Amino acid sequence: MTLSPNGAGLRAAECGLVSMLSAKQLSYASALFIVASSLLIKAVYVFSLQDSWLSVLVAILISLLVIGVYGMLGRRHPGMCPVKLSEAVFGRVVGKVVAAMYIFFFLSLAILNLEDAGSFVTVSILPRTPVTIVYVMVIVVCAMAVSKGHKMCMYSTMMVILVAFIFVLNMLLLFNKMELENFLPVLTQPPKNYFLAILGLLMLPLCEIFVFMIFAPDMKKPEIIGSALKGGIFIGGFLLFIIVVRDIAALDGYLQYTNNPTFSSIRLIEIGDFLTRLEILYASILITTFTFKISVCFYAAIVGLARLFRIENYRIFIGIFGVLIVVATRGVFESTFEHNEWKRSAPIYSTLFLIILPIIMLLVSYLRFGKYPQKRQAASGGENAGTDGGNDDSADYNPNRAPGET
Repeated sequence: MTLSPNGAGLRAAECGLVSMLSAKQLSYASALFIVASSLLIKAVYVFSLQDSWLSVLVAILISLLVIGVYGMLGRRHPGMCPVKLSEAVFGRVVGKVVAAMYIFFFLSLAILNLEDAGSFVTVSILPRTPVTIVYVMVIVVCAMAVSKGHKMCMYSTMMVILVAFIFVLNMLLLFNKMELENFLPVLTQPPKNYFLAILGLLMLPLCEIFVFMIFAPDMKKPEIIGSALKGGIFIGGFLLFIIVVRDIAALDGYLQYTNNPTFSSIRLIEIGDFLTRLEILYASILITTFTFKISVCFYAAIVGLARLFRIENYRIFIGIFGVLIVVATRGVFESTFEHNEWKRSAPIYSTLFLIILPIIMLLVSYLRFGKYPQKRQAASGGENAGTDGGNDDSADYNPNRAPGET
């Protein structure tokens, strides 16, 4: 970039840097993503009962190790999203297959979370509303957020602070209904139950923030994406811990019999005749966070597809994929029984994409590129440039750019 005498070029560069994501913004966005899954931790209570708080702590510690793998990939291949990372590590053919698998995974997350959001609204808030109407309304809002690109993550900080304040306030208002005896006895479940509870927490709320690797090219310092995601684990994990402790202390054995323990515990709040029905506030927060989570998964799927096929404007896919997600969500489960059975097997499905493939990717990266992959890739790029005349269009490629932008 050539700087003009009046500094216009410098200001343009500064504006471009400001519009990119900081590590702090990504941390809060991933924390909000985790909080959205508070509706999905029912299985944790089923398996570990009053020890669920312990399962959360162990899952957080293990997830930090998994996020460490994501961070190593981010440092070795800075600025690469899962699609480009797959191609860089595995080569063009195998890499495109792996990239397509990740795009399908991101799309399936959007579909499954939309189904969860629709079920929550029609069961707990608006039972007479057709679920398709809920799907359409949510996906329209998500489409608007996706059209803004990575900027939708920039406003999550205040939302996380608001959510944390409300969760702490709920604990204080429920204090007179909490019993410490509800946490006893400790470690009475079979080891298998703890394993399943921890695996469910790892794969559904915590390690799913791998989706945020799609924002690596949009970060000011992409090499520290691992640290940013660890920050999200600490914040989101802490909020998840508060939710679980509150539910156990307030509900005790009723945890096993309610479909939404968190919603049920908030319904217990009653202070006189003027402070009741606070579950509506919780419902509003949950729908907002669910919408954000679906938006991120929606964005990851269509941006991943755009980067796979080198299409500069990902926004052309918003309408098509929006309709596809609604139609697929409408037919993904034929009954509540099927939905509940899927929740039991979902952690196994996610393990492939969130643990197994990233570890394989890291090992292959070390085998192919050694300790300093950037030097090896630069040397390889220089050889290719000398061979094909330097016709590499990746340097100016940006799927967030609208047609005609430079």
